[in-house]
Order: sequence, then structure tokens, then C-alpha cells
Amino acid sequence: MLIRAGMLPVDAAARFAGRTALTTPGGTQTFAELDALANRVATGLAALGVGVGERVGVLSHNRAEVVHAWLGCERAGIVRVVLHSHFDMAAHADLLEQVGARGLVFDTRFAGDVEAHLDRLGDLLLIAVGEETPSWAISWADVLAAGSPVAEPLDVDEDSPAFIQPTSGTTGPPKPWTVSHRSWAAVIDQNLHHVDTFAPGLEPVGPSDVVLHAHALQWATGFQLLYPYLVRGARTVLVDDSAFDPAHVLDVMLAEGVTGLLLPAPMLDPILDLVELYGGIDHYLRRLVVFFATPEILERAAVLLGPVWCHGFGSTEQGAVTTRLLASDVAEDPERITSVGRPASPFFEVAVVDDAGRRVPAGRLGEIVVRSAMSIGHYWGMPERTADAFLPGDWFRPADVGYLDEDGFLYYVDRAADSIPTSSGSVYPHAVEAAVLKHPAVANCGVVGLGDDRVVAAVVLKDGFADNEVLRADIDRTAAPGLFPHERPEILVVDELPCVLDGAKVQRAVLRERLAAGS
Repeated sequence: MLIRAGMLPVDAAARFAGRTALTTPGGTQTFAELDALANRVATGLAALGVGVGERVGVLSHNRAEVVHAWLGCERAGIVRVVLHSHFDMAAHADLLEQVGARGLVFDTRFAGDVEAHLDRLGDLLLIAVGEETPSWAISWADVLAAGSPVAEPLDVDEDSPAFIQPTSGTTGPPKPWTVSHRSWAAVIDQNLHHVDTFAPGLEPVGPSDVVLHAHALQWATGFQLLYPYLVRGARTVLVDDSAFDPAHVLDVMLAEGVTGLLLPAPMLDPILDLVELYGGIDHYLRRLVVFFATPEILERAAVLLGPVWCHGFGSTEQGAVTTRLLASDVAEDPERITSVGRPASPFFEVAVVDDAGRRVPAGRLGEIVVRSAMSIGHYWGMPERTADAFLPGDWFRPADVGYLDEDGFLYYVDRAADSIPTSSGSVYPHAVEAAVLKHPAVANCGVVGLGDDRVVAAVVLKDGFADNEVLRADIDRTAAPGLFPHERPEILVVDELPCVLDGAKVQRAVLRERLAAGS
């Protein structure tokens, strides 16, 4: 079936033309202005020789041009290749070569890294966004000048690629997941239903809402919240994500009247520290989506901000909150706070299966599998990996382990590949990390196995705490309840953890290598 590429933002521009669509440190843009800039990107890239279906990488911290590139590429049928800023340039070059990219749009803050890899990137159309365009690239202004504020509608096959979203790289090199126009529409549907049913009695997202993107826009915050707010006429606010400043994020949240926000728990925790320090705040938040949370952080958020949160769960390949635990779910039954909730919409299925792919009874541990139109995709150029990612019946395998209860709530245990074998049984790092993170001195934690039944918890301390034997023993005592003896880890304080996306996920394989090399 043919569909118009990038139709939803075009429709939003027609309905909300004069309203403010985007706020950044550089100023504001109305929906009509945003639409014209997206058209200039679409037609400008075409004028520079980028054709429908060709791939263009986008590497940037949060800025207005990322939104322009996102919308412009989509309506031109150009496949945007997301390049996460936490990967090194060699990984980006590998990915661009793998997908046969035609061009690269890059923030000039990455110019040195790009230049160092011109032997691999020099044949691409290199487009610089920001100050001081290098001599070997063309400027973003040149792209806009080559384009037009008006673009002709483009029909594309709904099963053709819309963009490529690489996995987050916690378990190895990023894998290029290809999102079709049809699966992208399913992601948007899922996210719209999710935000519209966030809490009992809460009105659907509308023009009075304001969504803040303080985390990397091309990761979950944009994937899940950019379109639901944009298509409803709400205002989008961007904060530069090159360095996380919790005080600045909180200031922007209050000054802009933010009603919607997505944050990984490691970024939310220091913001909650500030809220507590201030003795509470008057805020406008209605929807706070938290990923990678512990029960303690969710309970703390409820106390300091109110019942405005949900704990989201999902994978890159789904692109949306797949299951979600709402504050109202916990109000009905406090025991649910250790779960990741139920499906966020009726368009999504989740099951837990055994090694033969058969559903297991409630309460039994197994492999988590999911099914929806969001899973219609493939890993670019990796047919065997794509085949391995599906079970018969079109069930997608995120490679996670967990169980369902009698009410359909999902309990996530860990990544299947991260299980630590010991002589007394398997240890799942996620559960141990959650136990260690209960201690008020711990900012972040990663748990790995180093062989010979040795389980190590590497922790980063919050400001104001110093490493000593007494503190390590206290962290161990805090973590011990609920852990079996073979799960109790050795506590090791480190200066930093190998993480992706501002601490959102610990790269356990890298951590294991580092600790093994130093042991």
C-alpha cells in the first residue's frame, strides 16, 4: 500500500500553523515555520543528489536542526540513520558502511571525530550543522538555500524503510534495526494510546501541553514522545544533552511549564535530590515516563512529584513503551511496584515462553516475547540475525527474561545473555543492581561475574560520599535482604562506569573486561 511520507507533521502544521511548535536555546518556531524548514531540508537534500531510499546519518546533540532533519528526511523518503552520540566515531563509520550511506549530517562539535575518519567517510556527502563549517564539508545553510519552503507530496510503499534505529550497544556493537513506514505508524499509534491513557481522568495530550526532551532526542525520548505531542499541537522544548545538568533541566522544566518528560532513572534521581533540597516544587508535570527505575525511585518520585509517573519498558526494535506500570496500578496493589506493568495499548501482545517457544504458566520464569505491528522490521544486511530474532507466529524476541502474574503484569528479571552462572545457581545482575541502588550513597551500579562464583557490584558514589570499608559494608548490608547468599556481591567503588546514553544503561560486557583486567 502507498502512503504519503511524513504525513502527520504536515497535517499538524495545517491545523496548528501559528502556534509555537519548538522552543530551543536559539529561539522558537511555529508549526508553519517548522514545516517550511522541514520542506527545505527535504528539497535541499534532493537538490544535492540524495535520492528516495538512500541513507543519511544524523549525528548531533539536541538542537532544532535534528527535528528539521528528522521531519525533512521522512517526507523526502530519505532513510535517516540514527547515530547515538555515546558511540565512538569508528562505530559510526562501521554502521554507515554497513547500510551503504549516501551522506552524514553532523553537529560541528563532532567535526574533529569526523575529520579523523575521513579515510572512511570522505566519499559521503558531509553536511555540518553549527558554527565554523570545516572546509571538507558543506554547511547546513547551504542545504536550506538549495531547498524550497514548499515540497510536493511523496508517496512511498508503507513497507519501505523510514529510518534506521541502531540498538543501544549494551551487549555488543550496535545493530541497525530498520523501521518501516508501517511499523513507524504503529509506534506512533502505540505512543498516542499510551500518553492518552496515562492516568484515570487525565485529559488527552493537546495544544496546552509542553514536552521536554532533556535526554538524547534520537533515543527513547524522541522515539516515544516527539510525535504524540507534535501531532496534537503541543509545544516541544529541547535541552542540549551534551552534558547533563540536573539543576538546569529542573529550571527549564519549571520555567517552560513542562507537562511531559521522559528520563532514565539515573538522570531522574539527581533531579529528585534537588526537589528534596528545595523542600518541594510547584510543577505542571502530568506525564513522567521513567525507564530503568527501581521501586525506591518510583516511590520517591511519587512523594516528591505526585502520582504523575509511569515505569516504561521496551526495546529499540519496538520503539515505544511496550508495557508500562502506572502510578494508579500501584495504588490498587502496592506489590506491583516491582513489575514493569501491562501492555501500554491493545495493539501490543506480550507472552513468556519456554525453550520450545511454548507459553508458560503465570509465575514461571521464561523468555519474554512480544508481537505487534511495531515489530515489522529487520536488521539491515543481517538476515540470519533477523531470523533468530523471531519465533514462529511472528513473536519478536527482545532477549529478556521474566514472568507474568495472574493479572497480566510483567516482571522483568534481566537480559538473557547477562545471567551469571555460579555453582549455587544463576545470578541475574538486574536484581542485584536494584538491591545495591537502594543505598542512598550509590549513584549508579553495574553487576558482573568474574568467574569462580565471584559476583562484583561496581558502584559510583554520589557527591559527598567517599570510599571506605565502613561504607562498602553498609552498602552490602542494605543490599542483602532479598538476595540469596550466592547473589550477594563484592562491593567495589569505581570512579565511573562504562555507560550508554548518560548512564541509562551500563555496558556490562565492557565493565567485565575492565574489572577482569584489573583483578
